[in-house]
Amino acid sequence: MSYHRSMIAVTIVILSLVMFISVAQAQRQDFETRQCNVAIFNVVHFTPELGIASYDQKGIMQSIHESKLFDNWTLHLVTVQKRVGSKTSWNGFSKEIGPDGEFIIWEFYGDSESDTSTAKPIYGTGKWKGVKGERKSQAITTAKPIFPSTFQPHTTLIFCQKQVGWIELPK
Repeated sequence: MSYHRSMIAVTIVILSLVMFISVAQAQRQDFETRQCNVAIFNVVHFTPELGIASYDQKGIMQSIHESKLFDNWTLHLVTVQKRVGSKTSWNGFSKEIGPDGEFIIWEFYGDSESDTSTAKPIYGTGKWKGVKGERKSQAITTAKPIFPSTFQPHTTLIFCQKQVGWIELPK
C-alpha cells in the first residue's frame, strides 16, 4: 500500500515536471525570414583608409519557416557604419511592425569579417511586450542601385537578406 502511494506521488511529480517543461518550451519559437530592403546611405567621410556613413532603410519581411512568424512585417532601420581599410562594422536599431500594428524594436551589430549581423529585441508592444530572442542576418542578394553607386551622399542600395533566429514570449 505504501509502495503504491509512493509510486503515485512520484508519477504525479514527473508528470508535473514534464508539463512544466513543455509549457516553457512552447513559448520559444524559431523563425526564418527573407527581408528585402532599400537603403539610402548618407556618407560622412569616404577615403580608401576610412569610411563613415549612416543609412536609413525600409523594407518588408517574408516568412520562409513553417511557423509563418513575421510574415508580411514591414521595417524601418537606422544604422551607423564604419570602414577602416577593408574591415567594416555597423550597429543600429530596427522597428519591425506586424500587420496588426504591434511591433518589436531590435538592436543589432555586425562586421565584414563574420559577414553577419546579430540582433536582439529590446522593446515590444502588445503580445511582444517583454520578448526575448536573437537572430542572425546575412545578405543573400544585392540589386543594381537605382542611382549609380558612387558613395556620395544619398547613395541607394537594394538588397535582400536571410534571417534565422528564435524568440521567446513572456510567460
